[in-house]
Amino acid sequence: MSMMNAVISSISKYGGDVTVSQGNTSVRGKGIVEPLRYRNKIYIGGEQRHLGFMKREKYLFIGTPDMNLNENRTVIEAASGKYIVKRCERYFVQDNPIYTWAIMVPYGERREDDYDADS
Repeated sequence: MSMMNAVISSISKYGGDVTVSQGNTSVRGKGIVEPLRYRNKIYIGGEQRHLGFMKREKYLFIGTPDMNLNENRTVIEAASGKYIVKRCERYFVQDNPIYTWAIMVPYGERREDDYDADS
């Protein structure tokens, strides 16, 4: 079994049902959604402020390599909630796509880091 088939098989076996939507197009598939833990926040912009912490709830998505995701446009709906993709990439091994990953935030409310910085 190739590496790609092994990863796709694992995502299909252990992942949950997800709906990936962009515009008027929706595709159902399997994927893994889990919250990013505190130790991961240093890599994605977690900052401490004088009056406490900014709300920076982020989630990791792992899906099959055929899923087309776009930053700030793709919405992923899973049993745990609805999320918008903030960063995504397809992971390759020897020019073969193995899986797609994304960093997501809960869909809906506009977050502080979504606004333009004051200049």
